[in-house]
Amino acid sequence: MTEVGDLGSAPEQSTDAHESSRRADLVAKLTHEIRGPVSTIRGLTGTTLKHYERLSDDERKEFVQLIRHEADRLERAVEQVALVLKLDAGSLRFDIRLQDLGDIVREAARGAETGDRPFEVDVAEGLQAPADRTHMGSLIRQLLDNAMLFSPPDAPIEVHLRREGNDALIEVIDRGPGIPPDKRQAVFERFADWRPPGYEDRPGTGLGLFICRAIARTHRGDASIADGPAGGTMLIVRLPLEG
Repeated sequence: MTEVGDLGSAPEQSTDAHESSRRADLVAKLTHEIRGPVSTIRGLTGTTLKHYERLSDDERKEFVQLIRHEADRLERAVEQVALVLKLDAGSLRFDIRLQDLGDIVREAARGAETGDRPFEVDVAEGLQAPADRTHMGSLIRQLLDNAMLFSPPDAPIEVHLRREGNDALIEVIDRGPGIPPDKRQAVFERFADWRPPGYEDRPGTGLGLFICRAIARTHRGDASIADGPAGGTMLIVRLPLEG
């Protein structure tokens, strides 16, 4: 069992004031991020209760699906902040065991599917690596969430697992506007707030890719960005394989 703290952030903090400022930033970001889904859920439930008898079954189903979507968004925001707080405190535990990476990739992709978003999953079989199954699944889900956030709703998202030398590569490819080379390090920083043109209003804590890189580095790997082969963005996680 391994404990890891403050991965991917600035060097060790030397003052309580700096630590308090970091935590205040987390609280402020979380407060901002939860207002949207809470407001939407309140509005949808209010409308449903007020006009329940006049709503068709399809309309009720649509409202429930929207409420579920916003609740999921709220849950992910809270989970992201909780992970970062544990990283900062050095209390995030990793149970590293030999894992089948293909199983983890497929499971994460199934969990991220919404029904109206096509996923194309291509997994090389038999790739095993020392990993914490829960945190590795969370890493892949963060990559998928990011791809869905910055990609047209009807565009497919590709998920690949392949071998390159002694490493496994997990690649998530979207059809969005892409990330220019001069922004590719900045988006891995805590509270990254860069958005591509036309996507400035997309929600998010700015913590997802920061968490991805932190988890990857705990596994002696790393996370990076490249252009997708047909445009868009390719998010890449490189992990050392068994042995």
